[in-house]
Amino acid sequence: MKKNIRKVFIVTVILLVVGTSVIYVVGEIMKNNQWFRREELTQTASGEKSEMMADVSAEEEEMSDEEKISKMKKLSENWDNNKVHTENINLYNEKELTSDKEQVQVPVPVPVGYTASDVEGENTVDGGFVIYEGEEPVTGKSDSEPVKTAKKNRNQWVWVPIYDANEIYGTDSNGQLHGKLYDYSSNNKRTPYNWSEEGDFMTMTSSFSYKEPALLTDYDKDYRLGNYLIEENREELDKDIQEDFKTTIESIKKYGGFYIGRYETGGLSGEAKVVKQNEDISNQTWYTMYEKGKELGEENDSIETSMIWGCLWDATLQWLIDTDAATYDEVGKNSKDWGNYANVSFQYEDMSGNIVSKRGSKIIPTGSSEHNNKNNIYDMAGNVYEITLEAYSKACRAYRGGYYVGNGIDSVCYRKYYGPNNFFDDCGTRLALFVCLSPQSDVQ
Repeated sequence: MKKNIRKVFIVTVILLVVGTSVIYVVGEIMKNNQWFRREELTQTASGEKSEMMADVSAEEEEMSDEEKISKMKKLSENWDNNKVHTENINLYNEKELTSDKEQVQVPVPVPVGYTASDVEGENTVDGGFVIYEGEEPVTGKSDSEPVKTAKKNRNQWVWVPIYDANEIYGTDSNGQLHGKLYDYSSNNKRTPYNWSEEGDFMTMTSSFSYKEPALLTDYDKDYRLGNYLIEENREELDKDIQEDFKTTIESIKKYGGFYIGRYETGGLSGEAKVVKQNEDISNQTWYTMYEKGKELGEENDSIETSMIWGCLWDATLQWLIDTDAATYDEVGKNSKDWGNYANVSFQYEDMSGNIVSKRGSKIIPTGSSEHNNKNNIYDMAGNVYEITLEAYSKACRAYRGGYYVGNGIDSVCYRKYYGPNNFFDDCGTRLALFVCLSPQSDVQ
């Protein structure tokens, strides 16, 4: 990812500026037993879970206050430490497909330059924890004028927790990282899509199917890229894609999740945005949308933004299932009950602010109907297809989610493909946001 390495003196500056207040904040967190160590979620031989989060270890208890502050700063260099959100949520024993749950405390990083929503229904992890770009607080009722204005003007993201990064990526025998893609069409379960795993190694089933990260070797030629990407050639694009995927996994392993765009990406003919009530959500090539997705976060050194990876699309679907926001059937078989499809009618807000009925095949503005909302994420099912970084074979990119002309059978897990130079009025994209890392890598 193309950003300057974080200046090592940021810790010193922050401590000098906020001094006593930082010590107070950290002290309060420790006093209330909210200092946690993140550990990998593993299965024991008997199938039981090991603890994902643990209380302070004996070693940590012996640390001085300065050492504890330093450790927090190393982890949360790009967090606003006055806005780190912590709550109890339920962890699902997904691998055993049981309803057993365990209570853990989950810290959610709120990046510098963003604020956590104080709107009811927008500030719990299980229900969709929302952040807004900018420092001004977002408070009040969801239908109040200040909140409605914020939704239409400030970029918004929803936290998707990932408790075990091994669910979203693997490593082959050559050390190459691969995204783990899934299919949801089977009854009440997800199954690997074009990959298998034995021991520590992941194997792609076919190079002519869906996969990531990958350059389109038959299509991403220099003479084509020059028409779409700024200062980019085939070699640089390949390097960017591989490095972006690695950095994505590093961020998720370090911070325990990522932010997904609350809405389909708007402003595609100009400056990309993730806001409510936007209609400029399609008719651009993959290359254009890829570039705009990266540009959106360039002004903030604490974050990276990009077009969403296929494995993170699937991780979001699994999270919706795990939180009872959607069922396996609603994800894998028919999504008409929460999507904009030709065979579905519902009320939505048009661009003039009127509440009108949607009937037949019609693209609606982003986030304009609660019918299409799951855990504060709008329009994943239907409306426009959402193209991803997932590749198909050697010349196409995968798009997901179904569209307004189809019906619910082309569900939210639906995937198909087209060439990256094509553009259609029924295809847009969705972005993801990652908290930036310190220079050290922790991907094994």
